[in-house]
Amino acid sequence: MFKSSLKKKSSINIIPMIDVIFFLLVFFMLFTSFRSNPSGIDLQLPKAVTVTEQENNNFVIDIDKSGKLFFEGDQININEIKGLASKKFKQNKQIVAIINADKEAKYKYIVNVMDNLRQVGIYKLALAAEKK
Repeated sequence: MFKSSLKKKSSINIIPMIDVIFFLLVFFMLFTSFRSNPSGIDLQLPKAVTVTEQENNNFVIDIDKSGKLFFEGDQININEIKGLASKKFKQNKQIVAIINADKEAKYKYIVNVMDNLRQVGIYKLALAAEKK
């Protein structure tokens, strides 16, 4: 009969969009806090003035203060280093082995790792440090 002359205005409900934005905000805040220490190992590297940057495609071994060894975030034992290092060395003969040793780590752990790397044929070794 009678048609209404009032037109309904369409509206966008933004509450679900705000929920999604807050979810993304929390996700990225948590993600960046977890990525601050990529390998998950708390290493306090010694400081040096003459520190130089190295390429990321090198063979990196982490040694914590108790002597535990880590490769790409996974704990390994000293016997596994030779196998991992020889595999990397076969792929790239010019590879540099970087040892990230905690400043509290005992010297014998560092020497043991260096010895195993040299037995494989990796003679280019670097000890990581933070710039003063």
